[in-house]
Amino acid sequence: MRKIIGTGFFSLLLFVSNANALDFGVGVKAGTLGAGVDLSVALTRTINARIALTSVDIDSQSERITIGDESNQGELDARLDASYGANALLFDWYVFDGTFHLTAGMVKNNGRADLTGTLLDDFVIDGQAVATDDINGNIGGSVSLGDSYQPYLGIGWGRKASEDSGLSLSVEIGVALLAPKVDLNASVNTGGTNGLSQQELDDRLNAAQRDAEADLDELELFPVLSVGLNYAF
Repeated sequence: MRKIIGTGFFSLLLFVSNANALDFGVGVKAGTLGAGVDLSVALTRTINARIALTSVDIDSQSERITIGDESNQGELDARLDASYGANALLFDWYVFDGTFHLTAGMVKNNGRADLTGTLLDDFVIDGQAVATDDINGNIGGSVSLGDSYQPYLGIGWGRKASEDSGLSLSVEIGVALLAPKVDLNASVNTGGTNGLSQQELDDRLNAAQRDAEADLDELELFPVLSVGLNYAF
């Protein structure tokens, strides 16, 4: 998807350059969605179209993850390999024909953590028990903050692409929706305490996934803050 968007955008820039019809700008920025680049084209004097691509490297780390019903929880000793960033297609409206603008568009949050962990304690989920010896080996899985484009609204300050060429500071504040998804998987030990089948273990892990996703839904509105430098051509 990123390659397709990037190819289309640069084709648009090539057309714009040849037609001498519109101005464009590039920028670098860092914020709560990571660090990356902005590419913008002036559609009118007061409206810019913009593509933003960000990412950040995160070192692998160990975490203790709580799993199960509140009164019967266990802990998962997990190793997380995380990646983070976002793709965005945005439209900036410079309401007063100055540096202030309103922004609307779609953002795909690429935040993701792959995990491998050992269950340290027995737990109960939706009234169904899982013992440490019901699992053969480790629990694996992933947590993603978004697998699709979600609406974004924000405000900001910065030079329009249609302005005279030059360098300027940009600031943006906004909020994006998240679509978190959790996946857990493990192989059953049929000789464990509860004598579970693979399907029964899968059902319990699916319940734990739903519980984790419900917790992440409390973070459904993701705050966006970024600062950067832009250059208008």
